[in-house]
Formats: sequence, structure tokens, C-alpha cells
Amino acid sequence: MVSTSLFTGLAGLRSHQTYIDVIGSNLANVSTPGYRGSRVTFSDMLSFTLNPGSGPNGNLGGTNPKQIGLGSAIASIDVSTKQGTFQDTGRAMDVAIQGNGFFTTTDGVQNFYSRVGSFGVDDARQLVDLRTGYRVMGAGGGSITVPVTDTLPASQTNSIEFSGSLPATVSGPLQEIVESASEFLEGQPASLGTIPPGGGATYDLTGFVPGNMLVRVNQSSQQQVTFDPTNFANIAAATATEIAALFSGLSPALAVAANNGTGQLTFDTQKLGDSASIKFDDDPSSTGLLAAMGLSTIQVSGSQSAATSTTDLSGMTMLQIPYNTGDQIRVQGTNPDGSPFSATFVYGIGNDGTNVGDLVNFINSLVPASQAAVSLDSGGKLVFTAVNGAPADMSLSIGDITNATNPANNDWPSFTMVQDGSGPDTAPASIEVIDSLGRTHAVDFLFTRSAADPSVWDLTASMDPSEGSVGGSSINSIRFNPDGSFNVIGGGNNSFSFNFNGITAAQTVTVDLGTSSQFDGVTMLGSATTVAATDQDGFAPGSLLNLAFNETGDLVGFYSNGQSQVLDTLRISVFPNEAGLLRSGDTMFTESPNSDNAIITTAGSAIGGVIRAGSLENSNVDIAEEFVKLIEAQRGFQANSRVITTTDEILAELVNIVR
Repeated sequence: MVSTSLFTGLAGLRSHQTYIDVIGSNLANVSTPGYRGSRVTFSDMLSFTLNPGSGPNGNLGGTNPKQIGLGSAIASIDVSTKQGTFQDTGRAMDVAIQGNGFFTTTDGVQNFYSRVGSFGVDDARQLVDLRTGYRVMGAGGGSITVPVTDTLPASQTNSIEFSGSLPATVSGPLQEIVESASEFLEGQPASLGTIPPGGGATYDLTGFVPGNMLVRVNQSSQQQVTFDPTNFANIAAATATEIAALFSGLSPALAVAANNGTGQLTFDTQKLGDSASIKFDDDPSSTGLLAAMGLSTIQVSGSQSAATSTTDLSGMTMLQIPYNTGDQIRVQGTNPDGSPFSATFVYGIGNDGTNVGDLVNFINSLVPASQAAVSLDSGGKLVFTAVNGAPADMSLSIGDITNATNPANNDWPSFTMVQDGSGPDTAPASIEVIDSLGRTHAVDFLFTRSAADPSVWDLTASMDPSEGSVGGSSINSIRFNPDGSFNVIGGGNNSFSFNFNGITAAQTVTVDLGTSSQFDGVTMLGSATTVAATDQDGFAPGSLLNLAFNETGDLVGFYSNGQSQVLDTLRISVFPNEAGLLRSGDTMFTESPNSDNAIITTAGSAIGGVIRAGSLENSNVDIAEEFVKLIEAQRGFQANSRVITTTDEILAELVNIVR
């Protein structure tokens, strides 16, 4: 029995020494990236049986077995597979796995597995583990080549995407319109007539001559008309002609017609229209002269109305002096295409005409019918209208040609543009197109609304002729639904053909306007234009600027042309029993009979974890837990030492019995 306790204590010392060794290894690697700690599990050793015990028998009860344990043994040393924390390094080639799996490396003969993704590039441009130099394996089973001086070749544009809104509100095309600033008015003079009050054909002015009469014509200052006895053969029987002669010197002009047969006098202003007026008053020194002539102090005015085509030019309110046969009117202007015209209209029957309609026809003879026309509207305005809606450069002016025989300088109205000519509604867009050599070309696009159907547009493309040309430069009949969503390209062609200088073959570029009946591309809504060419699939050549891993383990290259490309993908190996792997140093593992073969996958798959770039996984050793275990192991070792010491003292006493 004494010797059994010695070996039991020895077994305990050995077990706890191993326990301390494992704890020491864990603590030594507490700062080792990717290190997986171990856990010790104890078991008792086979016991020495003194009595196997017996079951109940008759009136006697059963007895339990009598056994003496022979100590403890290490049942297992298991690897902890729990996730370690992450340390951000900021280094693009440092990666960690969050979840299941191991990075796979090889020395060319054997595969090694590790949770440490501290990678770099060797002189052969291979991705390697910086600690061992082992090459990192890609998803395809080979090593990963890193093209550090790679050039990404150009890719020509094959498709252009458009988005945004075309205006639903129609604002063109518009015809340019030039019209007179004021109306052409047909006027009547202010007119006043009288006959002798006595019923005869002469006027009895006895008692009133000599005398004076006051006259106001067209709101001008009053003018005095003097009735002198020398102007009459018989004051008691003054004739209409004698009286009419007294008014010949008035200004502005007042026409007086006399009829000696009836004695009637008719006073008419030369001015026409509403502003023409006549008013007679007695001079204070000659009261009664008006009554003697059958006149009153009531003012009379002229009248006016909108001119028509039959209105005589001499009957318009703008006239100062009526036209006479042979008087000339200058007509000049500019056609919509910018070409000038100029001619002289000669007034009179047998000449160019006498009325407004004749003048309109004369102007139309100067203007090409395919470009514009002049008309008189119902309000009396002269309107010069372009035939087609388009930008134009139109003008018109009319004025008298004055000379000795035609002193009139009538106040013809000026002409102003009341509607600026414009073409159909348009919406521009532009984008750079890449050719097969990687050269960029600025291409301008123009959406143009159909004049026949406001919901239909055409698209044209153009470019600098020094760089090439656009063949088939129009996509026709782009249609939209009533709700403004894109419908279909009805013209049958949805692409442009570019002929770039220096390249023999034409480059076809498809236009993507969106999905039919959806709002994911070009729409026709509101009045604002927001349409734009938003993307094209080509790119110029570029050199590699940077490398980085994404969460699925793809090694992505970033190029100077703004493009990125997956260069390769990390292989992730997953084992049915990760704890069964064999440590091989350098935080590497190899397969063992109990780990089973590696299941090959990639990060982000159903069984593989995801990649964290710029990080390394820390050791999963818990320091606090290890120190608690260390205390436990120390006390266990001390207790087993005490068993040996006590047994030694007992043996010493036994030896001393024989003294």
C-alpha cells in the first residue's frame, strides 16, 4: 500500500506538470496572431481492486466494491476552436477569417493551414505567407500571382445608359412673329355743318360785322377768325363762299366746304379719328355771331375703327396729309432666313394700289411664300409671320418717302417681335465614348420632340469631325406612355455607329433608355429637363495602383482609370474536425487522421467565414482563465508532492521500528 501511494503521487505530479506545460504554452503565445490555445483534460488511472463487492443475499445486504486508485493521467489535450478577437493593422495584405476555415499555403510538397493571413508578394510576384515563405493557394488550387505592374487594357464603349426626365410641357416649335406696335385705324374727321338760320341761301351778319369768332381745332389753342366788312359784298347777305374763305388760314388745317346754292357750310378736320375735334366760341366782343351763323358752342369729335383690307390708306388716323396719286411709301425688312427685301409702294389707281389690302399684297410679293407672310388681323394690326417654327431674323418697317410733291411724313407704327421663333423642344446630353484604342471622344446627344406627336422624341448624336463621324446618327420614334414612363423605341434602331479616325472597323454603341413601362431610365414628366447620359461601359487603359481583399476573399486590383478587377480568390479550407489538426509550428496546421480531409471552399460561402481585410486574428487564449488554471495546476502539483513526502515519512518510521 505504501508503495502504491508513491506511484499515485508520481502520476499526479506528471499529470500536473503536463498541465502546467500546456498553460505555459498558452501564455507564451498569448500575443501570437492566429494561435489557438489548448485545454488539458484529466482522467483517473486503472484502480487496484481489493474487493469487487457483492449483491444482496437473503437477509444480508450487498457490499460496494473496494478499490484504490493508482493516480491520474492526461486523457486529452484539445485545441480550442473559438474565434479570436481582431487587431486592425491597416495593411491591405493582412487578412483574417471571421468564422470557419483556414488559409491554405503550400511548400510545393505539402499543404499547411493557418488562421494567420499575414501575406506579401515575393520577387516572383507570388502571394506568400511572410512568416514561412509558403505560397498562398487560390480557389483554383494554384498559387496566386500578383501583377504589381499590371496594365488593364482599354475596353471600348458598347452601351450608353440614359436617365432623367424630358419635359412633358410642349414649348416649341414656335413661329417668329413681328407685328405693328399699334393698330392700323380707319378714321373719320370731326365734322360740323350749318345752314343760314333765316331759311335762305345767305347769312345776315348785320350787327355782328366787324366781329370775331374763336375756333379750337384738335384740342389746339383757340384761334381767332375775323369777320371784316371788306370781306363781304353785302353784310346782310353774306354768301357761304365768302364765309368759308375766312377759315382758310387756320392751323391745324380745317377744311371748309361751301354751297352758295343752299348756303350750307361744312367744317371738317383734316385729322381723322378720336383725337380730331372742332369747337366754336363767340369772342366776348362779338356775342351772337355764332347764332347768326346757326352754330353752337358744342364740341364735335371724329371717330375711328380697326382698318380692314378695303380701308383707303388716306383714310387712316395716322395721316397728317391725305395721299395723292404718285405718293411713295417705302417698305423694307428681313426674311426669316436673314435675306433683306426693300421696295417702294406707289399710291394711286393704276399704280400699286390705294387701300390696306393692296399694301399687304405688295409686301407679300417681296417675301418668299415658303418663308413668311403678312396679314391684317381683326384688330387692325399688320402681322408678319414665319411659315415654319424655327429661329429667325425677321424685321419690317413702313414709312413715307417725302419730297417736294409728297411732303407728308405720316406717323406709321413701328414693328416689334412679339414671338421669338424657336425650333422643336430639345434636350441636350453628352458623354465621353471610349474607342478600341482607349481614346476618349466627346459625343453630344440631342433629344428632339416630334412636331406631329408631343409624346414622341428623336435622338441624334454628333461629335467633332476631326475625331471621326457618326453613322446612322438618329434614333427615331422614342415613345412614352401616358403616365410618363418609357414605352419603346419605335424606329427599329437603338444604336449608333461611330467611325473613329485611325480605326477601320465601325464601333456600334447601343442606347439604353430604360425598361418599358418603368421609371428606371428616361421619363417624360413635368416641365424641367433633367435627362442625361449617366453611364457607359467602356474605359481607357490604366495601371495598377493598389490591391485589397474583399469579404469574399477576392484579391481586387484598383487601376488608375477608375476600374477594379478581381485578380484571384483565396482558397478557404474547412475541416469536419478542426480540433483534430496537427500543429506544425509557425501557427500552421496539417491534416491528421482524425481531422478528415479539407473541404475546399471560398470565403462567404455556406460553410466558410468571411474575410476581414486590414486585420489579423489575435490569439484566442484568455489570460485570466489561464492564470486561474495555473493556480489550480500549482496546487495540484503541491498536493501530489505532499503525498510523496508523507509516504516517505511513513516509510522512515517503518524503517526505524527495527532499531
